[in-house]
Amino acid sequence: MLIFDYDGVLLNSVVEMGITAYNTVTGELATSPGELPGHTLDLFVGNRYHVQPAGDALPLMRWCVDHADLAPAYRLTPEEYLAIRDGASTPVVERSTQFFAARRRFVDHDMDKWRSLNSVYQPLWDVLRQKGAHRVVILTNKNREATLNLCHHFGLAVSPENVYSGDHGTTKIDNMLSIRRRFNRDDFTFVDDSIGNLAELDAHFNANGRTLRLQLASWGYTGPDDERLARDAGYEYIAQDDLIALLDMLLPA
Repeated sequence: MLIFDYDGVLLNSVVEMGITAYNTVTGELATSPGELPGHTLDLFVGNRYHVQPAGDALPLMRWCVDHADLAPAYRLTPEEYLAIRDGASTPVVERSTQFFAARRRFVDHDMDKWRSLNSVYQPLWDVLRQKGAHRVVILTNKNREATLNLCHHFGLAVSPENVYSGDHGTTKIDNMLSIRRRFNRDDFTFVDDSIGNLAELDAHFNANGRTLRLQLASWGYTGPDDERLARDAGYEYIAQDDLIALLDMLLPA
């Protein structure tokens, strides 16, 4: 059974996430990239791959705002990022709640503008539409409301019960346990663009033998060393064509 991450695998939301993070840490209601100062958004986009739960976007964005005069291509080392993340005074669950609330404020203010900051990854998206939205199961750190809104907006009518989200601080490990209980099986393949997410799932589910096949999406928010790290850890590093071929095998028309 194939399970999909959402942001960075099915949806490119990095600009929207950056603007929402900016609104969260500043209290502003920016709705377009040009409203962010200096190289704030470029720095966030370039370093987005470090972030796992949504709440961790906030200390990264605060750093981007404070260093908006840096070169837009500046990349944080893993150690620099961890120092920024771990220096946050608010627990990550609370930060995630704040982030999702700011997103809701943005959606309520101008849903069309919010949606326009997102795009889907092709040709994968259209293949999933052809296979049937009822067959798509999503495991994401994004909030459920936003995930369903954008899926339906872009023509993929995913079932609400098939979205395992990051609301209330629920982790991907917790959600994967729920997926296993629901479907009563343990032969899952999960594709994500975060090497950190894959490592956490690997440590939990594969410690006593592989029960979860892990794939890193090469088209997502990957870092400069992630391909090597994935291969060293035994995760498959895949292109969209690879995933589509797997879909054709697992979900024939």
